[in-house]
Amino acid sequence: MRLEFLVLSLSITIAPAAALLDAKASGAGPWVMVVPPWRSADLVAAQAGARLIGPTEAPLGHMVAATDPGAARRLTEAGAWAVVDAAAVAQFCGVY
Repeated sequence: MRLEFLVLSLSITIAPAAALLDAKASGAGPWVMVVPPWRSADLVAAQAGARLIGPTEAPLGHMVAATDPGAARRLTEAGAWAVVDAAAVAQFCGVY
């Protein structure tokens, strides 16, 4: 019984998160960048040639934009755990 509950709980949480993180960043943004708490989001964005946007931010997620589409790859190289299209996150959250 406990094993079934554990499997159900993990499938409810892991599957949507995996689908969201599979939506790779494309275009020139805006994107949601997931940065570990010990890294400065400002520094990661600056190193990639991007800038933080938006009035608010989540504990690990930050909205970023850049004029160069290659900045999404550089954000990952600069230390971001994931870079996802902001539209994909909005659709996942039910905004669209």
